[in-house]
Amino acid sequence: FKAEFFDPNVFREVVEASGARYFVITSKHHEGFTLWPSKTSWSWNSVDVGPHKDIVGELKKAFLQSKVHFGIYFSQFEWFNRYFLSDSTNNTTDYVEKISYPQMLELVSDYQPEIIWSDGDWEMSDKYWKSKEFLAWLYNKSPVKDTVVVNDRWGAGDAGVHGGFLTYSDHYDPGENEIFGY
Repeated sequence: FKAEFFDPNVFREVVEASGARYFVITSKHHEGFTLWPSKTSWSWNSVDVGPHKDIVGELKKAFLQSKVHFGIYFSQFEWFNRYFLSDSTNNTTDYVEKISYPQMLELVSDYQPEIIWSDGDWEMSDKYWKSKEFLAWLYNKSPVKDTVVVNDRWGAGDAGVHGGFLTYSDHYDPGENEIFGY
């Protein structure tokens, strides 16, 4: 893809005109292609391949001129990443240590999102993803510690546990949630 018609300011204007209060860009989905020049993406990103643009960075800059809150969606896992596939069978954490955890730190440090939508946590625990460690850093030491909100997809079986807003998984019926009074 080339993104030859991509204009982050026009994009921002469309989002503002819609009346939206927040905007979330997919920074990386399950195939592992990042829309920023991640140090751990092995040149599989939008700066080295395709449009040769830091899409996340350009959108962040455009949304600084707006009252719309800027957020990122981040897929924890990658379908075909050799480290992830190896971790699944060998009970190791190479993928998290070398790819996903450093990428989350990059995104927060470099782009300071106000919303983080984590996904792709499905079959691995929050311990595997180092979710509690990341969230502790995020809320206590990160540059967005006072402004960020996150969803609840931080490990298998953790829906409704960690997070400032609840998304649960597909086709989930939460029934009653007494913690939140509904």
